[in-house]
Amino acid sequence: MSKQIEEINSLKELCNPIVDYLKNNYNPHCTVIITDVEIKLVEDKIGIPIGSDD
Repeated sequence: MSKQIEEINSLKELCNPIVDYLKNNYNPHCTVIITDVEIKLVEDKIGIPIGSDD
Protein backbone atom coordinates (compact mmCIF):
# COMPACT_ATOMS: atom_id res chain seq x y z
CA MET A 1 0.00 0.00 0.00
CA SER A 2 1.35 3.43 -0.85
CA LYS A 3 2.28 5.90 1.88
CA GLN A 4 -0.44 8.31 0.74
CA ILE A 5 -3.14 5.65 1.02
CA GLU A 6 -1.85 4.67 4.47
CA GLU A 7 -2.05 8.32 5.58
CA ILE A 8 -5.60 8.62 4.24
CA ASN A 9 -6.68 5.46 6.06
CA SER A 10 -5.02 6.63 9.28
CA LEU A 11 -6.76 10.02 9.11
CA LYS A 12 -10.09 8.33 8.40
CA GLU A 13 -9.65 6.06 11.42
CA LEU A 14 -8.86 9.05 13.64
CA CYS A 15 -11.82 11.09 12.39
CA ASN A 16 -14.55 8.43 12.46
CA PRO A 17 -15.23 8.96 16.21
CA ILE A 18 -15.56 12.71 15.61
CA VAL A 19 -18.05 12.09 12.80
CA ASP A 20 -20.04 9.77 15.06
CA TYR A 21 -19.99 12.40 17.82
CA LEU A 22 -21.34 15.04 15.42
CA LYS A 23 -24.09 12.73 14.16
CA ASN A 24 -25.19 11.85 17.70
CA ASN A 25 -24.98 15.31 19.28
CA TYR A 26 -25.42 17.98 16.61
CA ASN A 27 -27.20 18.62 13.34
CA PRO A 28 -26.02 18.24 9.72
CA HIS A 29 -25.19 21.95 9.57
CA CYS A 30 -22.34 21.63 12.09
CA THR A 31 -18.69 21.23 11.17
CA VAL A 32 -15.56 20.55 13.21
CA ILE A 33 -12.41 22.42 12.17
CA ILE A 34 -9.17 21.08 13.64
CA THR A 35 -5.89 22.99 13.39
CA ASP A 36 -2.65 22.74 15.30
CA VAL A 37 -3.82 25.40 17.78
CA GLU A 38 -7.58 24.91 18.21
CA ILE A 39 -10.66 22.80 17.65
CA LYS A 40 -13.78 24.66 16.50
CA LEU A 41 -17.36 23.53 16.21
CA VAL A 42 -19.16 25.83 13.79
CA GLU A 43 -22.73 25.85 12.51
CA ASP A 44 -23.96 27.21 9.19
CA LYS A 45 -26.98 29.45 9.58
CA ILE A 46 -27.59 30.18 5.89
CA GLY A 47 -26.10 28.51 2.83
CA ILE A 48 -27.21 29.44 -0.65
CA PRO A 49 -25.51 27.61 -3.52
CA ILE A 50 -24.82 29.69 -6.59
CA GLY A 51 -23.92 28.50 -10.05
CA SER A 52 -20.63 29.29 -11.69
CA ASP A 53 -20.14 30.98 -15.04
CA ASP A 54 -18.19 27.99 -16.39
